[in-house]
Amino acid sequence: MSLSRLVVLGLLAEHGPMHGHQLRRQADSMHVECWGGVSPGALYRELHQLESEGLIELLRSEQVGRRPQRTVYRICDAGLAALSTLRERTLTAWVRPPDAVGVGLLFGALRDPGEVSALLEHRRQATAEALDTLVAKRACLEERSVSPAVLTVFRRGELYLQAELAWHEEYAAQLRATDLEATRTALPSSRPQPVARPRRRSTGCESVATLAAAEGPRS
Repeated sequence: MSLSRLVVLGLLAEHGPMHGHQLRRQADSMHVECWGGVSPGALYRELHQLESEGLIELLRSEQVGRRPQRTVYRICDAGLAALSTLRERTLTAWVRPPDAVGVGLLFGALRDPGEVSALLEHRRQATAEALDTLVAKRACLEERSVSPAVLTVFRRGELYLQAELAWHEEYAAQLRATDLEATRTALPSSRPQPVARPRRRSTGCESVATLAAAEGPRS
């Protein structure tokens, strides 16, 4: 499923004919690369591919001042049909993205809890920074009075990152408990061990005295 194709067709259907630079600015204004993974370069490549497939068509070329000449495109009926199909697929199908962290934990041959904790701490920090960035961007969009659809997409991203952070905290606690238990097992027992007292060698005198004490006084 091509998300960059959906972005191009959707922008042309929503805003009318545009050239590549306008498409990029629209996508940048919604930070689609941040949460949707659609890069600006992909949008330009998609324009040429869509034109070759007859889903969009060249409308005109225009030039403003000394700026480079721009090619303006518009969506065709076939493009509208393709947009409808893509829209249905993205909104109705649930497809779990590849889980790099899960693969790394299961097949990374990581046996030291301390090493796992150190590696995941870097990811936790990056996740927290991404969440802060997303919250700040949504706040900026709220000031611009954008559509509820835009805001809810950002909110969905925030909830996803919050869930990731919650998982990090939960797993970190498990790793700390595992590491503590391993440390306790490796340490020697703290209970004092009985000290063996040296046995005294008995002499003949001691044997006689002991026997006399046991027999008691004679009458």
